[in-house]
Amino acid sequence: TYGGTKITLKLESEADLLKLEKEAKKLNLLTSVVRDAGQTQVAPGSRTVIAIGPGPQSVLNKVTGHLKL
Repeated sequence: TYGGTKITLKLESEADLLKLEKEAKKLNLLTSVVRDAGQTQVAPGSRTVIAIGPGPQSVLNKVTGHLKL
């Protein structure tokens, strides 16, 4: 079977996003940070999204378990 669960969580700042990326990498999780194209109110090149995983739920929760949906 292909696919998997995707969950969207909120961060307060780009600095928080980078901290999350660092924590995920320490646990050997795959990460990908997306930079905005700047075609809306967001400045071009701003980091706006991070994808983390796939990985075991127990490991993902160590990185994201404290975040709100």
